[in-house]
Amino acid sequence: MSTDLFIKGVNGVLVCQESYACGGSDEAAFECDECGSLQCIRCELELHRQERMRNHDRIRISPGHVPYCDSCKGDGGVANGGRLRAVVRCQGCKINLCLDCQKRTHSGVSKRKHPLTAYPPSKPAEKNCSTGDEQLDALKAKLEQVTSFLLVDEKEDMQVKDEEEFVRKLGCRPEELLKVVSIFGNTGEGKSHTLNHTFFLGREVFRTSPTQESCTVGVWGALDPLHKVVIVDTEGLLGAGTNQGQRTRLLLKVLAVSDLVIYRTHADRLHDDLFKFLGDASDAYLKHFTKELKATTARCGLDVPLSTLGPAVIIFHETVHTKLLGSDKPSESAERLLQERFRKLGLFPEAFSSIQYRGTRTHNPPTDFSGLLRSVEQQLDNNTTRSPRSAGVIYKALQALSECFSGEIPDEHLASNSFFPDEYFTCSSICLSCG
Repeated sequence: MSTDLFIKGVNGVLVCQESYACGGSDEAAFECDECGSLQCIRCELELHRQERMRNHDRIRISPGHVPYCDSCKGDGGVANGGRLRAVVRCQGCKINLCLDCQKRTHSGVSKRKHPLTAYPPSKPAEKNCSTGDEQLDALKAKLEQVTSFLLVDEKEDMQVKDEEEFVRKLGCRPEELLKVVSIFGNTGEGKSHTLNHTFFLGREVFRTSPTQESCTVGVWGALDPLHKVVIVDTEGLLGAGTNQGQRTRLLLKVLAVSDLVIYRTHADRLHDDLFKFLGDASDAYLKHFTKELKATTARCGLDVPLSTLGPAVIIFHETVHTKLLGSDKPSESAERLLQERFRKLGLFPEAFSSIQYRGTRTHNPPTDFSGLLRSVEQQLDNNTTRSPRSAGVIYKALQALSECFSGEIPDEHLASNSFFPDEYFTCSSICLSCG
């Protein structure tokens, strides 16, 4: 378990030191004696769902809570194995210290000048003997209110009439700042299932089906209230049906408004189609969408600029019979191997801010989505490329792209070698005079 602890702001807000289910930035809500760490609601819940940790004693942190000394050996007569409550936090060493340990470890010349933050006098904490079931029930109750809704149909027509309806369907506040996570992949790969288990504790927010017919037609949205993220489910690639050109073009519009894209594949080996889709999407994004996103910012008077750099991508690869990418080449990272594969195919996905590999091998079901969730949370915590924005800004961007890139696509363009040929984004009408 991690022993580091962070204090944010002048009020000394204690932050989770586990980073097991969160990105390490959530406010701490529990202290577990046996884990020896402060934990946010999500980490406390996920850690103590494990059988071996289910009966750990935890205390609920209240305002003014003081953590234990990280260095304390004690005299054996003090509760919690002889550890004392801290009186200061050393910002240089990033540890909490009781008075004796502070004098013992920071009396030397090198550490004497370390900045210290004093804690308020410690108060007895209320024991919480819950096994985490109460927190799980509270979280489930919150997710019970979440429902998905059709955002854009397969003909690229918006099914939400304005920003107010979008906010109402999401169930968020108009001023609440959000990010967008979308999922792509071939039909039948389990995209909706992945979203349900990664963000909604397995609850069927997005419809799944065991039948051969695709159960996701068009683009569906829902709000993950815990991460403050708009989750977007998309129609699978290589599916049967009409309007294939328009359906494919719709995917790029979703990609353009996303902060993070999950590409889900269940193939035992990564197929060339995956790399070609991302490579072609990158080219089309840079050629057609960056200009329109800039124009949308100016035209709509948005106070939050829309990034001209595309989203981050996580390739979520689940295997059964084969090893994960890079597992037999410890000297090379999986991301390095991905870039090499792109290069061999003559593809350069420069539009994406990053491309990350996250694999899981499922010997026995169910699939483990915890690694994917941790990667997603790390990406969501990164605001260097794209910052959170209101639901209204997200809606305006998608609406602008829908108005700019629309119309029927002639059948002759469907035979193109590219996933996103130029004809999908240019006017098909030809002037009889000048051609």
